[in-house]
Amino acid sequence: MFGSLGAPELIIIALVIVLIFGVGKISGLGRELGTSIKEFRRAVKDEDAEAARQQQAPPPPQQYQQTVQAPPPPPVAAQPPASAPPPPGDPNKPNAPNVF
Repeated sequence: MFGSLGAPELIIIALVIVLIFGVGKISGLGRELGTSIKEFRRAVKDEDAEAARQQQAPPPPQQYQQTVQAPPPPPVAAQPPASAPPPPGDPNKPNAPNVF
């Protein structure tokens, strides 16, 4: 990555960074980075321990419930078919137009 940069160039870059940000800021950033890494490692270790505990613990006893099935609904009675409409020329039809 730093194939063309030698030690003198890296030292000059580090000095410029220290002049721009100051020693206090750089040490604070380093401290925060270290704290973050430590918390990350602790969180990963806790999750691994929790997963191991869950694998070793016996499963909780299952509660059996008695299921009661409802009786099937009664069959639906068949309805009689609808009557066919009267033919168009039927004189008994109440709405027949009067031709007289």
